[in-house]
Amino acid sequence: MYMPVYDQVHELPRVLDELARTKLPCDELLLVDNGSTDGSERLVRASGWPHLRVERNRGCGLSNMLALDWALARGFDAFGTMASNGKMLPAEMHRIVEPLARGAADYVTGSRFLAGGESPNLPAFRRSAIPLVNRFARLATGASLTDATCGYRAYTLELVRRAEFDWHAPWLYGYAMEYYLYAKALLAPGLRCIEVPITMRYPANPKRASKIRPGRHWYQMLKPWVVARLDGRGLGPAARGASGDPSSAAEGGR
Repeated sequence: MYMPVYDQVHELPRVLDELARTKLPCDELLLVDNGSTDGSERLVRASGWPHLRVERNRGCGLSNMLALDWALARGFDAFGTMASNGKMLPAEMHRIVEPLARGAADYVTGSRFLAGGESPNLPAFRRSAIPLVNRFARLATGASLTDATCGYRAYTLELVRRAEFDWHAPWLYGYAMEYYLYAKALLAPGLRCIEVPITMRYPANPKRASKIRPGRHWYQMLKPWVVARLDGRGLGPAARGASGDPSSAAEGGR
């Protein structure tokens, strides 16, 4: 599992404590510090988990690329993301990972809106905006999603190894990266993409609810769905003999 960190000094201690108290269902957890300057960088270094440091924040998409490169270089079979802002529960990581481990899916993403999911303190703007993104994603991919914006996700790295598109492109350095890959997975024939119920807990203080802002960030989240649909690039043939077994997932676990 990969966890990006950027100026989360208030939230990160709780997340690290929960991770330490949870039996994580995967082999490794990688922290990527996106140029934090609020003390989060010291917490990352002291966490005991493998970590990378980006000296200047150039977007969570770039840190995602670095984490993917790290996982691919180490031969992992699957990869996932979890936020460091306290919204996602380490105790629910098994919901994301287990469908991959038992071969029931190739791409798994969480949904706070499925039965069994929750979203306490979800801001009103997000409650109204997420269904609009779901409709936008359906127009682009044909997939009926309940929570297209949820970042708690995991997928087989065969998806990335087979990519005929440039997932290192600079336009993906921001929020576009995860949505572009997700759209490509939904568009790929035969790839099994599922949603599972998870909890997204939001702080009571709306000012700390998210670093995503309407405008430029929402554009970064919508553009990749259109590009993925229209750029004519997909996945190449699966490698002969690829097992697809994600039992050594790059997803969390010491």
